[in-house]
Amino acid sequence: MYKTFFKVFLLLGVVVYLIFALVKFNRPDESPVCQGLDIHILDEQGTDFVNENEVRELLANHKIFPEGQLLEQVNLAQLESLLVASPYINQALCYKTAQHTIMMQITPRVPVLHVLNTAGEDFYIDNCGGTMPRGHHAIDLIVMTGDINRKAAGKRYAPMGKMLANDNFWQKQIQEIHVTPDGELEITPRVGNHTILLGDTAHLADKLSRMKTFYTEGLNKAGWNRYKTISLKFDRQVVCTRR
Repeated sequence: MYKTFFKVFLLLGVVVYLIFALVKFNRPDESPVCQGLDIHILDEQGTDFVNENEVRELLANHKIFPEGQLLEQVNLAQLESLLVASPYINQALCYKTAQHTIMMQITPRVPVLHVLNTAGEDFYIDNCGGTMPRGHHAIDLIVMTGDINRKAAGKRYAPMGKMLANDNFWQKQIQEIHVTPDGELEITPRVGNHTILLGDTAHLADKLSRMKTFYTEGLNKAGWNRYKTISLKFDRQVVCTRR
């Protein structure tokens, strides 16, 4: 009887040990430490407005740099909120990896126009209708000058900026777009000693198409410096003023 009791007791001990060992050695680390950051900048336009060093500096300055912290204490939502609060970042996605790192996928904002207005402000308009401070960043864009209200500039001129950004001809040909006190647009071209009067941004694609045709069929024959102004303000017309 004692032998049987001993065997049962021994068997129970082995079972308990095996259960303990399975739980102990197969349980993942309860509090792993963040081993580093994997920062991916999804900059399809190649603006270089956001780089990895600037992201690390931003996190360090706000004292929420996750490397070396317990992963369970890293607040991903807080990281994303800080990143998208930057005037140069459009979207940010942060998540933890199986390698105990934090992955950051960052999409920068894309500037389409450079504004230098009469108020002395220097900023960019992005393709989503927002404005961005120039800061230390420099990019070759079409420049807008004149009476431009910063608060309304993005919504008013972003569609035009996107259209021009996608047109290689006008990107090369337009040097400056000036906004008069009446809100009308005047283009200074890089080639040709004339001013193009656009009026407002209504029917912009049609206006620019007419102008491009006039360049090909008109100015190539008459001479690029023959006219002082070329107006596209009237429907289906190109009205020129000679010097």
